[in-house]
Amino acid sequence: MSYCKRELYAVHTGDYAGQLFAIIDDTKEFVHCLSLPVMENIKVPKESFESGRNSNIIKFVEKLPRKIYSVVEAQYKANENSDNRRQQFNTPNISYSEDAVEKDQDSFG
Repeated sequence: MSYCKRELYAVHTGDYAGQLFAIIDDTKEFVHCLSLPVMENIKVPKESFESGRNSNIIKFVEKLPRKIYSVVEAQYKANENSDNRRQQFNTPNISYSEDAVEKDQDSFG
């Protein structure tokens, strides 16, 4: 069975339970999806995707509006360009003192 771009499926059980799969591309062997809200590229073998649909592991939700799909597709492509590695921001460590806080001197006595 062929799947269309912009289709959104909810995953009900398994490792991806609670996530949504937005279909980005459909090739001979795989259904290429962006997993939401994790924002991770997923390649699902067609046989597994079809089996999941037939056994209600995944269920069709809706066909995404074009404007929303363009954002989803852009995220998928950005993930591909970074080799599926999430970029970590280089933030400096916040240093703190483990010493006790000095007590305020009471000016009244």
